[in-house]
Amino acid sequence: MKLRLLLFSLFLFGNAGALTLDEAVKTALEKNNFLKAKKIELKEKEFDYNISRLRLLPRVDFYSEYNKTTDPPYAIMNRMEVKKLNTFTTDFNDPGKSQLFKTGVRATVPIWMGGKLRIAIDLAKKEVKATEKQLRKSKEKVIYDVVRAYYGALTAKAFVETAELAVKDAEKHLKDAETAYRTGIGVKSDYLRAKVYLEDAREKLVEAKSNYEIAKRALAVAMGLMPSSDIEVDGELTYKPFNFDLDELIKTAVDRRPELRELAVRLEQAKDMERLARSDFMPSIAAFGDYFVAADTAPWNKENSSWVFGLQATFNVFDGGIKFQKLRKSRLAKLKVQEYMERAKKGVAFEVSKAYYRFLEARQRLELAKAAVKSAEESLRIVEKRYRNGLATITELLDTQTALNEARSNYVAALSLYRMAVADVYYAAGILEKRYGELVE
Repeated sequence: MKLRLLLFSLFLFGNAGALTLDEAVKTALEKNNFLKAKKIELKEKEFDYNISRLRLLPRVDFYSEYNKTTDPPYAIMNRMEVKKLNTFTTDFNDPGKSQLFKTGVRATVPIWMGGKLRIAIDLAKKEVKATEKQLRKSKEKVIYDVVRAYYGALTAKAFVETAELAVKDAEKHLKDAETAYRTGIGVKSDYLRAKVYLEDAREKLVEAKSNYEIAKRALAVAMGLMPSSDIEVDGELTYKPFNFDLDELIKTAVDRRPELRELAVRLEQAKDMERLARSDFMPSIAAFGDYFVAADTAPWNKENSSWVFGLQATFNVFDGGIKFQKLRKSRLAKLKVQEYMERAKKGVAFEVSKAYYRFLEARQRLELAKAAVKSAEESLRIVEKRYRNGLATITELLDTQTALNEARSNYVAALSLYRMAVADVYYAAGILEKRYGELVE
């Protein structure tokens, strides 16, 4: 996989190949640093889950201890570990100092902890699921950012083409003004004004090219690459019909939005926390075993050996009411998550509605902008003919050309807005990752 991506990158950026939206998204999913961090976070949660499962297994510890004391109880106990105690010669109030080397193996086995260990496993497993939903949300956001940056580059590219058309038209008007001036039909001021108009159009072309370079580098950053990458975007900013049903979009969003799915997992975790609070009312049972050797002369000598095995059961009778308070708190936490879910559903429905109506608005604006371009082109054709026949001034001609330039720019902006409105609908509905391919021809 890494070799394939390396070869792809060399081809793409080394040869300045045209970059498609699909290639841009795939590169971002591999290279984006934020996504990499989220994937590492998911791995961390998986390790936490594995750790929680391993707590069901016995724990075995090897230990080695040493102590030296003059405290009568401990001094006598040290001697009893390694030799028979002579009750007639031992001064129990002042036995003197003693030391003990103790080495052994201790094992503890949880048998029943009121269900705490199993609940902890369930919580850790659901945490993995919640992090997976967060990762999916992050993927959607990265794809959305790439789509916006890609269409930003396509839009900047279209503005370059629009500026080039404006320069070409301005050059034609300058030529017409020069012809009129040479033949005596026009005046020199008309020629000079057309020349200034051409220089202004060329300045705008320089600005448009600069914006395109910036947009390409913004796309590179969205893909997780350095902004110095020399890329070219493939395709043109064109119209493609889309139609949506608002009710279906809201239904899809409520079902698919990863943040809502994460909240559903959080609700299950809240229920598990209530189970955990209930487990405090249950007894805990564990088994333990210990085998050791002891000596009072040197470490690991075997002057004596002993073993112990047993069961321990604990049941809390009274803790001041803490268990009841924890249980009530856990129930409140569940209610809190439910409220967050309802709030999130309403927010998602609003986001989808907003994206949908912005889409309708963008579609209507695009239709109006397209009609404006046709009207401006026809108006320029008429004024050009009148100018050549001496029936219109250079001011009328250049004003009409300016109106056409603005109409073309407005059409490009409306087309870009329409395309991004479609992406916004997909993003709001939680289906951008699966449907972004429909945004290109």
